[in-house]
Amino acid sequence: MKKCFSIVSSVLLLTLVSCGEKASSRKKLSMQNLFQTEKGIYEANLEPLNSHLAGEANGKAVIKLRGDEMIVEVQVNGAESQIVHPQYLHLSDQCPTLSSDTNKDGIIDDLEGRMNYGSALIPFDSDLATQVEEKSIFPKADFSGNYFYRSETSWVKMMTDLLLKDANPSDGMAKLNSALNLKDRVVVIKGISSSIKLPETAQALENEVPHNSMPIACGRLIKVASAEDYNDYSGSKD
Repeated sequence: MKKCFSIVSSVLLLTLVSCGEKASSRKKLSMQNLFQTEKGIYEANLEPLNSHLAGEANGKAVIKLRGDEMIVEVQVNGAESQIVHPQYLHLSDQCPTLSSDTNKDGIIDDLEGRMNYGSALIPFDSDLATQVEEKSIFPKADFSGNYFYRSETSWVKMMTDLLLKDANPSDGMAKLNSALNLKDRVVVIKGISSSIKLPETAQALENEVPHNSMPIACGRLIKVASAEDYNDYSGSKD
């Protein structure tokens, strides 16, 4: 009887190990498949929002995917000078318009903007691999209101974080349950000076300040180069 039990246990153990290996292989294969649909180069032309508050902030965001490497570059001009500008990849594919000012107070605050660009997905901060913002560092504009941001990370590491269960659904950050779909996302630049007087109707998420989260530029990503054309890319013309 003991011998039979030993044989059965060995079979079960081999089955479990085999299943575990298959599950791990499926996960790796799934991640590879997700990447195959994404790799290439994406650009977003950033157009001004709330220009009467923030000036004509504009620029370009570029995302490059090759191998396991993800590179994000953001050039912003004409933003509020000498302040930090939070910047995010958001879930939706639409930037706000004048009609987004639903309370008619003359500005498009972040809560109104989210009706178009959706929840934030990736903070373009000092660590692209995680959504955690406790120690995040966003770029600061120079005296002319310009800045250039560049960061890179492992695409697999970033996607592993994005596919985790959403531990805090109310924090304004979203998780994924499928591919990243960069071509269906927008980049939003935020932040105005705290000295600017805002109406009491200006709103933000509970954990944010309206000035810090005020959208000042937005652009939709489009795919401008495939993986095969990656090496030939030199930037599109404005």
